[in-house]
Amino acid sequence: MRRVLLGLLLVVAPAAASAAPPPAPEPFFPVWPGRVQEDLSKVQRGFRGEFAVVLKDLSSGTRYTYNAATPMYLASGVKIPVMVALFREIEAGRVSLDDELVLKPEDVRDGAPLLNYLRVGTPVTVNILLEAMIQQSDNVATDMIINHIGVAKVNEALKAEGLAGFGPITTLLDVRRLVYRNLDPRTTALSPGDIFALRVTNPLEARLDKLAEMLGDEPGRYTLADLDRAFRQYYEQGYNSAPLELMAQLLERIVQGKAVSPRASKAMLEIMQGTQTGARRVKAGLGADVTLAHKTGTQYQRTCDFGVFYLAPDRPVVFAIAVKGGSRKAAEAVMAKVARSAYRHLSGDTTVEPEPEPIFSDEVRATLDPDELELLDPTARPGAKKPAAATKGKKKKRVGRKAPKKTEAPGAAGAKKAPADDVDGEAL
Repeated sequence: MRRVLLGLLLVVAPAAASAAPPPAPEPFFPVWPGRVQEDLSKVQRGFRGEFAVVLKDLSSGTRYTYNAATPMYLASGVKIPVMVALFREIEAGRVSLDDELVLKPEDVRDGAPLLNYLRVGTPVTVNILLEAMIQQSDNVATDMIINHIGVAKVNEALKAEGLAGFGPITTLLDVRRLVYRNLDPRTTALSPGDIFALRVTNPLEARLDKLAEMLGDEPGRYTLADLDRAFRQYYEQGYNSAPLELMAQLLERIVQGKAVSPRASKAMLEIMQGTQTGARRVKAGLGADVTLAHKTGTQYQRTCDFGVFYLAPDRPVVFAIAVKGGSRKAAEAVMAKVARSAYRHLSGDTTVEPEPEPIFSDEVRATLDPDELELLDPTARPGAKKPAAATKGKKKKRVGRKAPKKTEAPGAAGAKKAPADDVDGEAL
């Protein structure tokens, strides 16, 4: 009997050992949003400011959101709605990309890396203005387009696309005027040339003293705290702002060919693929061969990036990321971290560095002044270290026709050229 039992055991044991365990069931819900949430929870704990995020994989419809219903300032991200409004006018036959607009003295703006090189009286096509507005974030180009089609058309275009909930979109000149108005109502009388002259005056104390001089006051009339208060009041008023869920919906319409028309949507995406700003933001967190179409934005304590990246030609991922507070360096690190996390967990590409230098490391903390007012213009502070320009030693790519060598801004002969912004045309 013992021999029979032993024989049975010898027969059964190998069979049991060779039996493979049943396969694990597929997760009922996609796992990547939860993994992104884990990553961003760590980022938020170490970041001095706030941020909002929308990520959506359009191939599956799965999305991740963080503070998506909170209105955030869009900065130069508003140039996407301006582009949509322009294409609506083109589709209606009221505007052509070949139309020529003449650069006038009152078109002068800060944050214009292309148009500030042109002489007053230079004709510029709408097509060149459009590419400069998106790809170089040129503020002269933006306001020329807005003034050509009418700012009301921009706000109407968003409603026509079914996107109610955006704050009023304004010209870039009015952004400056609205901020300065909070500082002193008399600034409404300042001309575009006056506002340009203020922007090229550094450091900030000197800029505020120049403003006092323009208004007939003594130096010292305005302080950095006054300017900080003016910006905060401006942001609270809701201009050029929206919940990121709305911005993501606009981007989704463009990607799916539903914004204006399939032809217009395709053209908008192609233009956004040529964006030259924001190399340290979402782009820094993606794989080297990933196609990216986006638009960045930068202003006082506001930094953002909006667009779409493609894991495959048929797998677009829409993103909208806006950061409030912190230094620009830290804000850009947040956006790169969001992109890196999304890309890793969506693609499974483990060759992308999973843990970059934490934005809350001692080295990065050392770059953050404890007085947040320093963040108004850190490179203009006496003795401040200048950030290395990404394009140092290289000529910036021009859009359209070759610009004259003359460097003064339109209508500002003899004035200093506006300082180049290595991130975006809108930084004020």
